[in-house]
Amino acid sequence: MIFYFIFLEPPEEDVCNDRSCYPATGNLLIGRKKSLSATSTCGLHGRQRYCIVSHLEEQTKCFYCDSRTEWKPNREPYKLSHRIENVVSESYEDRNRNWWQSENGVQNVSIRLDLEAEFHFTHLIITFKSFRPAAMIIERSADYAKTWSPYRYFAYDCQNTFPNIPERPPKKHTDVICTRRYSDVAPSTGGELVYKVISPHIPTENPYADEIANLLKVTNIRINFTKLHTLGDDLLDYRPEIDEKYYYAIYELVVRGSCSCYGHAQRCIPIDDAARVSVPYRADMVHGRCECTHNTKGLNCEQCMDFFNDLPWRPAIGDDSNECKRCECNGHAARCHFDRAVYQASGFASGGVCDECLHNTQGKNCEQCKPYFYRNPDRPITDPYVCLPCKCDKTGSLNDGICEGEEDPERGLVAGKCYCKSNVEGPWQIVSHTYGQTDSKCDHCKNGFWKLSADDPNGCRPCSCNLLGSFNNEGCNKQTGECLCKQLVTGDACDKCLPEHYGLSDDPYGCKPCDCDLGGSVDNHCDVITGQCKCRKSFVGRRCDTAESAYYCPSINHYTLEAEEADITDGQVESRELPAFVRDHTWTGDGFVRANEHTQLVFKFDNLVQSMHYNIIIKYEPMQDGIGWENVQLTVVRPTDPSPDGICKNLSPLDDFLTARLPSDSHYVEVMPDVCLEAGVSYEILVQMGEKRTKISDRTATVLIDSIVLVPPTEELFISQGISADNHHRMEYDRSQCRAQQLSLTPMSDLSDVCVRYICPVAAMLFNRSLECDCDPTGSLSGICSGKGGQCDCKLNVIGRRCDRCAVGTYGFGPSGCTPCECDSVGSLNNNCNRQSGQCSCRERGITGRQCNQCQPGFWSFPDCRVCQCNDHASICDQKTGACIDCLDLTDGFYCDRCKDGYYGDPRLGINLPCKPCPCPGGLDSGFQHADTCYLRPSEHSEAPDVVCNCRAGYTGERCSSCAINHWGNPNELGGTCEPCDCNGNIDVNVEGSCDPVTGDCIKCLHNTEGVQCEDCIEGYYGDAKIRSCQKCVCNDLGTNKTAGACDRVTGQCPCLPNVVGKACDLCAAHHFDLASGKGCEACECDPTGVILSDDGIPHLQCNELDGRCYCKPGRGGRTCSDCEDYHWGDPTTDECRKCECDQIGSATQQCDRYDGSCVCLPGSGGPLCNMCARGYTGQWPQCEACGECFQNWDEIIQNLKDQVEVLIETAKNVEDTGVASVYDNEFEKMENTLTDLNTQLESANITRSDIIELQNEVNKLRQNINLKKELLNGVGGRVTEISSNVDGADLELKSLIEEADKLTEKSQAFQENATLLRVADVQGAYNITRESAEKSSAAKLRTDQADSKITSAESSRQEAIQLLDNNRLDFEKQFSENEMALERIDKQLANFETVLPVLNRDVCGAESAPCDQLCGGPGACGHCGGRSCLSGSVSKAEMAKKFTDEADQKLDEKQKEAEEVLARVREILQQTFITKNKAKDGHDIAEAAARQANQTRASLEEILDQMKEFIDNSQRSSPEQIRALAEEITMAKISLTPAQIEELANQVRERLLNINNIDIILNETRGNKTIAEALQKSAELASMRAAEIKNTTTVVREALQRAGIAQEVAKDAITNATQQIREAQDDLTSATDELRLAEISTTKTNESLIKLEGDMKDINVQYLSISEDTKYAYEAADKAIRQAEFAEAANEQLGISFEKAKELLSSQNIGNELPQARAEELRKRATQLLHKTQRHRSDISQLSANMDAFDVRLADYNRELTELHSRIDTVTAQVHKQIEYYSTCDI
Repeated sequence: MIFYFIFLEPPEEDVCNDRSCYPATGNLLIGRKKSLSATSTCGLHGRQRYCIVSHLEEQTKCFYCDSRTEWKPNREPYKLSHRIENVVSESYEDRNRNWWQSENGVQNVSIRLDLEAEFHFTHLIITFKSFRPAAMIIERSADYAKTWSPYRYFAYDCQNTFPNIPERPPKKHTDVICTRRYSDVAPSTGGELVYKVISPHIPTENPYADEIANLLKVTNIRINFTKLHTLGDDLLDYRPEIDEKYYYAIYELVVRGSCSCYGHAQRCIPIDDAARVSVPYRADMVHGRCECTHNTKGLNCEQCMDFFNDLPWRPAIGDDSNECKRCECNGHAARCHFDRAVYQASGFASGGVCDECLHNTQGKNCEQCKPYFYRNPDRPITDPYVCLPCKCDKTGSLNDGICEGEEDPERGLVAGKCYCKSNVEGPWQIVSHTYGQTDSKCDHCKNGFWKLSADDPNGCRPCSCNLLGSFNNEGCNKQTGECLCKQLVTGDACDKCLPEHYGLSDDPYGCKPCDCDLGGSVDNHCDVITGQCKCRKSFVGRRCDTAESAYYCPSINHYTLEAEEADITDGQVESRELPAFVRDHTWTGDGFVRANEHTQLVFKFDNLVQSMHYNIIIKYEPMQDGIGWENVQLTVVRPTDPSPDGICKNLSPLDDFLTARLPSDSHYVEVMPDVCLEAGVSYEILVQMGEKRTKISDRTATVLIDSIVLVPPTEELFISQGISADNHHRMEYDRSQCRAQQLSLTPMSDLSDVCVRYICPVAAMLFNRSLECDCDPTGSLSGICSGKGGQCDCKLNVIGRRCDRCAVGTYGFGPSGCTPCECDSVGSLNNNCNRQSGQCSCRERGITGRQCNQCQPGFWSFPDCRVCQCNDHASICDQKTGACIDCLDLTDGFYCDRCKDGYYGDPRLGINLPCKPCPCPGGLDSGFQHADTCYLRPSEHSEAPDVVCNCRAGYTGERCSSCAINHWGNPNELGGTCEPCDCNGNIDVNVEGSCDPVTGDCIKCLHNTEGVQCEDCIEGYYGDAKIRSCQKCVCNDLGTNKTAGACDRVTGQCPCLPNVVGKACDLCAAHHFDLASGKGCEACECDPTGVILSDDGIPHLQCNELDGRCYCKPGRGGRTCSDCEDYHWGDPTTDECRKCECDQIGSATQQCDRYDGSCVCLPGSGGPLCNMCARGYTGQWPQCEACGECFQNWDEIIQNLKDQVEVLIETAKNVEDTGVASVYDNEFEKMENTLTDLNTQLESANITRSDIIELQNEVNKLRQNINLKKELLNGVGGRVTEISSNVDGADLELKSLIEEADKLTEKSQAFQENATLLRVADVQGAYNITRESAEKSSAAKLRTDQADSKITSAESSRQEAIQLLDNNRLDFEKQFSENEMALERIDKQLANFETVLPVLNRDVCGAESAPCDQLCGGPGACGHCGGRSCLSGSVSKAEMAKKFTDEADQKLDEKQKEAEEVLARVREILQQTFITKNKAKDGHDIAEAAARQANQTRASLEEILDQMKEFIDNSQRSSPEQIRALAEEITMAKISLTPAQIEELANQVRERLLNINNIDIILNETRGNKTIAEALQKSAELASMRAAEIKNTTTVVREALQRAGIAQEVAKDAITNATQQIREAQDDLTSATDELRLAEISTTKTNESLIKLEGDMKDINVQYLSISEDTKYAYEAADKAIRQAEFAEAANEQLGISFEKAKELLSSQNIGNELPQARAEELRKRATQLLHKTQRHRSDISQLSANMDAFDVRLADYNRELTELHSRIDTVTAQVHKQIEYYSTCDI
């Protein structure tokens, strides 16, 4: 059955899974009685007598010990046995029935426990029957008693018994110390000794540390008793019977622990299986063998299981099981061992080494094959057949045929690969995952070698053939050594390529064809190594198939002659704008020539490069009429006869006459036959348009001719490479229709790949080289063009291959591209404009403007052109709106129909009241004008109207002579103003008198502010008065220093008491407490060594803010933690705190004096521990009785006498020092006698002889009752403790009630103090607070009632305690009386609080009756509060305030409606103002349009000056006079560049300069890249060209400025002469009229002439006005140019230096700069052309002046009107500018 219970236990939960686990702890002595031994046991050799010192129960004091047999109960001699196994208690009843006892008088006795295995020992408990030893040692052994180590020493006197062992509390678990705790004499029996290996009072950082494990690990435990406690009689009497009462005796020994399994087992089992049956099963027995998990083994799981040695054995710790890991031997071994060196080498990952690997494997994991074996990659490593034998041919192999054992792609290892001799190889046939079929048998020679031999150390002999050129790259026949060449290889050793081939390699054919480009190369021969062909000029690439950078291969359309550029007879040029998609257009150039019958076109050219035959291609627009043009004659005109040695030497004159027919559905026709043309000869081709249909004339027939193109015949292009190549390439060229595609202007992106490939070859045959891009730097974005066709990357609206001209419909070729003409569709003939000026062709003479979208001056509303209506105050108006421009006579408005701001009058026609300055009050420029406008108002007293000023803000009165409300100043003195009162928004600006009108000081400050500008908060408030944020100070009364005033007016910081912080003084400073004291906070003064530590290890010095108690660490106490912990005393700094031993019965408190340990005794008790009767009391403690009144009286008298005697003694000392007569000797003797008697009485004052006799009589009675009393006391002890704890609990609860009552009192006082505040503050909130206070009061009363019941219960317990502990009666009565007094105080405070409620009810509801008033009600359940008759209550006042608020809301609604009506009127006014603003804006637009037209030349001048400012040269500075002349010249000239173009050009120049500054960095980054370097060079050249261009432009402009002054004077003289000639023309016209009447035949012709002259005169008038405007703005622009030139001169020097550095840097990088010089020369020519144009304009003016003589009398009127308009323009311009400034300030 025992066996059954052992093995049928319920399964335990596996707690060892993935973590540490430990067996249960138990008594190690259970089941191990035989393992216990003692060096001394009484009665082992016979009966032995012993005595008991404290045996008082019976008369018998001595007994016998007989340990020769085992102990058995109730039978002698068995029950007299006291062997060591008796200390093992197997049942609770036997604990005190048997014991172990040593022999009498033996001092040194040892008890030893020998364990069968290693165990964990936690603690032991010894219960002694005798005195506890005076000295003893507990020792341990972890090596089966080979060595011993002490755990702890115990001694009554440590210093003398164990002098070398420290006597102090342990600081670490490993400390070996001596302690006195368990070595006292008392008790004589039943004393215990407890020892714990791991002290709970010492913090344990790591419970798994080695030092902890070593402490717990034991195999043997030994307890050495070294000294007995005696009563001292053994020192005087040496009889043997004296020692009979001194021995060691132990009731019970408990050794707690568990079997040591190092965290690898959760339970233990017997060491052998026999023990399972022989030893009775006990649940609390601790067995010695661990039931190991985690793959461990051994008694203590101290080893890893076999084949689990991959990791070192380690104990399990916490959540880390440290499980033993199985060795990885891949199934090829049965054993393994752990190798630490291997473990360390693996990075502490694996240390298992397999033993005796099988299946031809080796290695620490049997993961490798043995030598001469290799791993089969198709089998897993665990396969028994994974290692196969090597298959190497020993004849050609190294190392006797060993092969590679494993496969590793990273290292290039192939499993099974043989290591061949240097000239030997495969074949490869082993299946490899990485290398496929590989079997390196090393059985044949490598390519290039022959004759395999075992004697040859290299295996084979080398061939004499080139390996690359040999067939299959074998070099030679591997048996005979004969060479065999590849297809394209030649030579005896197969080491040369065939002609026109290169690159001998392992290619199957050996070499590659040169494949030189058909046209780009000289021939088809190339370098035999690199394959580089011989290129023609400007061709690059291995095949010479690419043009160099900045070069291109022209297409066959290169020789295109535009029809619109030919000499045209009887034909018209029709320009066409490019469509939206350029790729869709079917023509070249600007358009077509519309040809009819008999139209002749003469095309001239002289730029042919190659002499050869050319087909003439005529391009035209399809006619789509099914007829086409049947008769076209072409004639080639040669300047001379063909060269007799040239290709055209056999040419016949008839060959130059050709005819052609234009099909109706085609874009071009190729004229047959071709013509022979020579290079460099000037030719003309005449194209004569005959009849559209043969012999049928059609005058209406027309056709659009685009151009003619000269293209050689296709066969001419493919003759240079031989017949076979020619045929192949020509057939491919024709098959892809490349010729037709290019002639049809197919975009390059749409050409087939074949056609694109042939562009460069054809170009090379046409020109014998590639052509330079030559992109126009102005019109192109880059100097690099397309390599095929040469098209440059053009800017916006720029066309041409070189990007050198504007597209049709655009003008102003410049750096920004070209600008669209944007000709007006109504006013212009078409969208074509002048390419330079952009002037469109206007339909009618009355229409003007560049875009033909404007009327003549004095008219508006294009195209109707109506007369301007300006009330005779302006001569011109806005072209779009008709708004008058430059109103004169101080007028303004759309029609010049009102006075300017600041003036009054009525300038309208018919009224003509002139405009005068507004008198407000001093008028304009008076220094005290306070209105910008005024108006006339009908006068009530006179016919003349009154002038009323529209005063500025802050002024009032008809003349604005007074300051408005809340403004200050003196507006009537010179410079006087009215300023708004600066009160920071803290006054009501609508309330008069809010500030002083003279000084501006603020008077009626609002928002709790004060000061001259209301800039400060008033006393008791704080904040920023300037933003109206003043708020009341909030200060805590307990922490605020009320004598220091209110808070800071800005920050709100309250003046705090000492050590108080916080804005409201509501916090104690750090390390301070007791804010409630009202005197400041007191320092915590926490002891840094006694407080707890924070997470950072810093002492926590902050105490409790209420009671100041610091947060003490264990072992410390007191408020500041500088003392020992509660109920202890001593010096904590030396860790010598001892527990107070105050007797619970005699002590008033368990806390003794913290320094000397003395206790505070209750009356009647005394002594250091309050465990004896005090002086003045008699009896056996604790039944001490007072000696009585007699003793007290005498004691009082004696104490007084003592005091008197001490005074007399002091006096006597003084007398003895000073000397006194001997008459007092008798008195002194009497006093000495008296003192002697007193001393005798005092010594016998406590106990008399009668008392001693009485006590002796009572001794016997006490002995009889002692046993009963002991039993009674044992029962009462627990009851006393329970009652004491109840009383203490009642005491604590009463204290809490007292504290709560105090808090209620404070709250009640606070309620009373804040009653007034409650009235002013929220009524409902006050009511709620009152109600809550009442509820709290009721709750407090309820708690008080409950306390009464508890007190009653405590009283009954107290009565019981009185019966048992009579000495505590006084304390309980005192405590009870104090509790009663506390309750009385609470009742009084509650009563006081009840008196406050009526007052609060009066303040809130209006009546003092409580709880409910019939009229005014009250709080809570009264139902209502306040009423009409209770107006003094806060509730009624709140209702009245609400009523007032409702009325105010109603009035606000009414005011809101009125405000909305006013707002509607304001909106109407705003709408009218908006209309006015629009009109003003229209006027502004008109003015801007006029200014824009007049300032075009000035804008151009400013852009040119910007260029000058950036690039003007140091040595060519211009004087202000020269710049002024330059501005005038440019103003009169027409600049082809727009401002945007000029600005873009300047930006490009700046960017180039910036790039040049960084050229070193760029070159470093791109070193070695020739293409990028060349691009950089060209960028630098372009930048230099830009600089030279601007420089030359500046030079030309200077020269033009010098001539501009002269030209301007000439223009003025011409205008003067024109005026005179106009007057003379009037007379001539009169006479001409008479002649016209007489000559009727010529009337018609004369009228036509007059009409033409009239139109010319209009143009002249327009030009005259334009010239006048240009002259005016030219002066202004010239002044501005002077200022800008001065600034340009300042910046010029630095720019010049930078430019010189850039030039030097460029020179070092590239020698030669011919291109910029050429560009500069070109710019110089363009500047000269600009000068010629200017001269032509001047001659045109002279011519126009001469033509004026032919005009009629009306010209005089026009001249006069023009003069008047010119003067008005100046006035209106000034007025417009003023109006612009005025309306720009309007805010609508």
